[in-house]
Amino acid sequence: MSNIRLASTILLARDYNGELEVLLLKRNKALAFAGGLWVFPGGKIEPEELAASEDELAAAKLAAVRETKEEADLDIDIDGLIFFRHWTTPVIEPRRYATYFFFGGVNDVSTKVTVDDSEIKKHLWVNPQKAIDKLKEGGLAMMPPTLMSLQLISKCKSVKEVEQLLSQAEPIFILPTLQMNDGKMVCMYKGDAGYPTASPNTIGARHRLVLDFKTGDFTFEYNGCDEVLPVNGGMHI
Repeated sequence: MSNIRLASTILLARDYNGELEVLLLKRNKALAFAGGLWVFPGGKIEPEELAASEDELAAAKLAAVRETKEEADLDIDIDGLIFFRHWTTPVIEPRRYATYFFFGGVNDVSTKVTVDDSEIKKHLWVNPQKAIDKLKEGGLAMMPPTLMSLQLISKCKSVKEVEQLLSQAEPIFILPTLQMNDGKMVCMYKGDAGYPTASPNTIGARHRLVLDFKTGDFTFEYNGCDEVLPVNGGMHI
């Protein structure tokens, strides 16, 4: 089993022209992990950040703020960050990360984003639902945790609404199981009948994302497992 590295990321949002927008960064396609995909600012938690913090969560906040400065040249208020998800890369992946997902609002909407043109090639401010629509149209390729985070806030109209939504619930810790099925990636989550054995054809409850990486089309299925909260907050309904 590969070593799991600690990481951190921020779902940044702003209110702009009467619409909620989030910041997405496009990673260099030459990178070994998530090359060419659209992501939130973030990266590994450094040893010195762990040493300087009282716990892992505090270190994750430090890393998220630092990475956002390095990747987008944005200064983020660490005290305003909301921890809402923790994703661990599936066991079958060669590079594994245990990643803290935070939400943060950008107060100064005129602040310029500057990328390094090395690890990060492009940036985009986009409404969450419009980003999801672009994915389904074959653009804005992204990993499932990014998609699920966008779905989670897709019905919010402002930064304040997102803050209210994410502050009302405890963070969810997620470890998916993955399997290819009929040319599509099936990401199964706790409560899905196929989750324990990574068997997508198992009859029973459904809590999964089915994603076609070639087209960007996807479906989110959740039924028969009401004792488990859906990872996208139920926003597929």
